[in-house]
Amino acid sequence: MSSELLDRRVVLVVGKGGVGRSTVAAAIAAACARRGRRTLLFEASANDRFGELFGGTGPVGTDITRLRDNLYAVNTNPAAALEEYGLMVLKFRRVYKMVFENRVTRYFLRAIPGLDEYAVLGKAWFHWNEEDRGRRTWDTLVFDMPASGHSMSMLKIPKVILETVPEGPLTRDASTLRKQLQDPAHTAIVLATLAEEMPVAEARELAAALHRQLNLRVSRLVVNQVFPDRFPHGTPGEQILERLEGASGDLAALAGHGWTALRRRRLNERYLAELARHLAIPRLELPLLFAPRLGPGEVDELSRLIEQA
Repeated sequence: MSSELLDRRVVLVVGKGGVGRSTVAAAIAAACARRGRRTLLFEASANDRFGELFGGTGPVGTDITRLRDNLYAVNTNPAAALEEYGLMVLKFRRVYKMVFENRVTRYFLRAIPGLDEYAVLGKAWFHWNEEDRGRRTWDTLVFDMPASGHSMSMLKIPKVILETVPEGPLTRDASTLRKQLQDPAHTAIVLATLAEEMPVAEARELAAALHRQLNLRVSRLVVNQVFPDRFPHGTPGEQILERLEGASGDLAALAGHGWTALRRRRLNERYLAELARHLAIPRLELPLLFAPRLGPGEVDELSRLIEQA
């Protein structure tokens, strides 16, 4: 998995809200950086978690922030992305304000459907093609994308432009962007999920929609927060737990925790089997880490599992 995933120019991490997408993206980015790749961890309009996950950097905002060696992050938003684009084109802030910040222009921009998604996707595209003196600025961009529905809307934008806009510079850029997204040698799509009912159902729907509507194939399925198998079937551990059934006092509390762990694992196994039946995608399972708060140590633990897979 390491060479097929971590050597890509772009890694898009998609999935349902609440499945640990940001943690998976952070772990992938940390693995890329450890391999010596200059990596940008990209998110948009998010309640930043990268500052906390990498410890001591403070919140990541719209300016690129260094997290550690070879690893940087940015948390953009549509307004910041549009301003940056306007300044790139118009060169001077005073001219930008005259053009983009007058009342008529703001009204016109708000009326353009999909502009916010296009501004964010365009900024990401700029960074993964960014060069300095003829050399790529970033070896890898890891994009912690919005939740499933918003990700689909964002990734549809090149297709919509090509179908609706007359041929010109905008359609040429959209065509290049779509080709890069569809090229598995350039872009890897990582679908994060949990081994639970609703996340698995949405993962199946999202993988199908990406392929059917956009000709995008998921490269890797990452099942996050898999409960450890503390009582494998038929082992002495399971037998001891069964004998503690009906115990009282402290033993009852201990047995209760044991049964909770066993049932959570069995639930995970049920939905792991469903994923295997319905999604023929290489899969990586990341364990549930029992920590009050995830930080750099936990991110590195997960990133090494990704490297070793």
